[in-house]
Amino acid sequence: MEPVLERSFIKENLSGVVFFLFAAAALAVPLFVRALFPLHILIMIFLYSTLGTSWNILSGYAGQISLGQSVFVGIGGYTSSVLFVHWGVSPWLGMIAGVILTVAFGWLIGKPCFRLSGRYFAIATMAVVQIAYIVITRWEFVGGARGVYFPLKNWGLRYFAFRAKVPYYYIAFGLMLFSFLVVFLIEKSHIGYYLKTIREDEDVARALGIDVPRYKSIAMAFSTMLAAMGGTFLAQYLLFADPDSLFMLSIPIMLLTVMGGTGSIFGPLIGAGVLIPVQEYARVAWSGSGEALDQIVYGLIIVVIVIWQPRGIIGIFDRFCRSEAGKKAEAFPGILEKGRAENGAS
Repeated sequence: MEPVLERSFIKENLSGVVFFLFAAAALAVPLFVRALFPLHILIMIFLYSTLGTSWNILSGYAGQISLGQSVFVGIGGYTSSVLFVHWGVSPWLGMIAGVILTVAFGWLIGKPCFRLSGRYFAIATMAVVQIAYIVITRWEFVGGARGVYFPLKNWGLRYFAFRAKVPYYYIAFGLMLFSFLVVFLIEKSHIGYYLKTIREDEDVARALGIDVPRYKSIAMAFSTMLAAMGGTFLAQYLLFADPDSLFMLSIPIMLLTVMGGTGSIFGPLIGAGVLIPVQEYARVAWSGSGEALDQIVYGLIIVVIVIWQPRGIIGIFDRFCRSEAGKKAEAFPGILEKGRAENGAS
């Protein structure tokens, strides 16, 4: 096996073991932690990991830098909320309806936007958010600028509304695992290879016979699906849906993914695991000062990490794996022999 394949084999197995331990620990957390604030932070980490993953599929894998991810979050959240408040439709069914509507909307705006590239695509997606925000704040049927507030009389799994945080915790965790599964399947299929080729060079992708518009649309469909599901969860967690809470999340979603590492399964989780606690604790500690110290601290941490490690925090792990690969090869020859057999190397 070539050294590069050996490093990849060690890295993949190490990542799998670490994630398994993380998942087992996460499942057990509510058994020991009952305080509301730590549970709230963990719920936000899981939710933003899902939203970051949704952005990562379109931007990190397909290379289409979107500044409009929050419009899909908003449509998903508003669809389930309006269906529930006006017609009593279960938010679970509303989530499905939101996904369908959001994927259709993504396909609709993707057609013209995918003709653009680079900063022009980013500007176009940002414009879509602004238009959607203006429309939603002036549409009285969905509450206008006030938003939609849920009646506080229906609780339980059927209504996707709970008095305790533990059910939200497990739902958010399951949503995050589902988003990771989607990305994992994309990575292991030809779709992942095609998207990465498109990201690196569209002209080369076309020369290789890849249907670029088709695979961009596929990336958009997966991206919008996860964003809409996250939007429904956020609305149910807040028990209301308003323009500021759902349509102004594009920059935070993008930042945490870039910080964690784009084009990787666990980048959004790592970014959310660092930024969300900092943001929440800084907000609690300093937001009352009136001097926006929490935002300053939050911004400084982002700047330092992005300058120090442009590939995101996951780039540090990659560097560690590269430096340790030789030692692992000597310490665990059996593992490498197994890797050689699986890869068919002589």
